[in-house]
Amino acid sequence: MTDANQELHQIATTVFEEVGFLFPTAEPQPSESREDPLQAAISVSFSGAADGRLVLAAFGSLLPTLASNMLGEDEPPSHKQQEDALGEIANIICGNVLPKVLGKSNVFRLQAPQLIGADGLSARPGEECLAKAEVYLEEGFARLALFAGAKQ
Repeated sequence: MTDANQELHQIATTVFEEVGFLFPTAEPQPSESREDPLQAAISVSFSGAADGRLVLAAFGSLLPTLASNMLGEDEPPSHKQQEDALGEIANIICGNVLPKVLGKSNVFRLQAPQLIGADGLSARPGEECLAKAEVYLEEGFARLALFAGAKQ
């Protein structure tokens, strides 16, 4: 794992633990063999010293538990609230990983998280993947990628 990948994985794990009250599990077989469905994918675009985006995709049954935990509710909230919870997690991860990967002295402006389709999980023309990580949780897993280079 490269340093940027390790930073992204560590920050994502910490945010899922501290904000979502979800704890990592031992990694399963390679994700290509996993059959967990994609629940939602969120993109947080940023600009500043570099332009790019952080993508966070949730697989399995991660969303209902994440949102319930974040809102302190026993019953799963609406699907919109579940997507909003994932967006908040993505926003926090993005805000914490950019200084670690792209420099503490740089200033970045984050845009509001946006729901994206599965086609948004890959690099766009002109983008470079700076870091990627998967965080395995009891309820499913999260796949993250940090892209930079393309103008927003």
